[in-house]
Amino acid sequence: MPRFQQQVFANATEVGSATADSIVATALSSVKHQGRFSIALSGGSTPKAAYSLMAAEPLLGRMPWNQTRLFFGDERLYPHDHPDSNCNMATSAMISKVPIPSENVFPIMTDHEDPEKCAEWYEDILKTQFKRRTDDFPVFDLVLLGIGPDGHTASLFPGTPAPKEVKKWVTWCDPNSVNPAIKPPVKRVTITPPLIWNAAQVFVLATGAEKKPMLEKIFCENEPENAPVSRLLRQCKGEVTFFLDKAALG
Repeated sequence: MPRFQQQVFANATEVGSATADSIVATALSSVKHQGRFSIALSGGSTPKAAYSLMAAEPLLGRMPWNQTRLFFGDERLYPHDHPDSNCNMATSAMISKVPIPSENVFPIMTDHEDPEKCAEWYEDILKTQFKRRTDDFPVFDLVLLGIGPDGHTASLFPGTPAPKEVKKWVTWCDPNSVNPAIKPPVKRVTITPPLIWNAAQVFVLATGAEKKPMLEKIFCENEPENAPVSRLLRQCKGEVTFFLDKAALG
């Protein structure tokens, strides 16, 4: 049985605030017990709100920045200064405003036109950074995720090979090859399911009524028809906490 917890809030603003508080608490606990904290960041408006709060007092002064290593769960194949880049969002909202050492920040390379090369490069980076492993996969202290209306999480999009990749640490996908409506229309680099499964903790942020059908299929005990990719969360070894607003939960 998955170790699921739900925290439900009135709106997305409260979700962002609770997420920021919980990230800092998790970081402090991790540093206390093992001297370091590793997190895979997510893109999206709710994580952005959380990052902004972490870059301001009182959380700014509580966060153990020197012992924190920032990674990314996925990235769009755009330059890092592109408006739709996850790295750009995290940098503008938080990274550029906090006293984290530059050598502790590990964005996904996107300056190669071949996304497979970018994925291989990031996997090499992770292999140099993670000595702590389970089943030869890295153990993040925390992975942040969202849920798309189509059920994707990270950049593990339905219909692409990415959700089925269980040998590599990092892969890539082209969601528009399956669904031309996906925006923005760009290839992605993403961590694979085993990195999510092996994380010590996973935070899933979901707001808005359009997320309700997918959440119901994730929480359903019996395998639902047309199960979403994000149902892979049920295989996580650690605790999975869902930060939801009332609209998403219905």
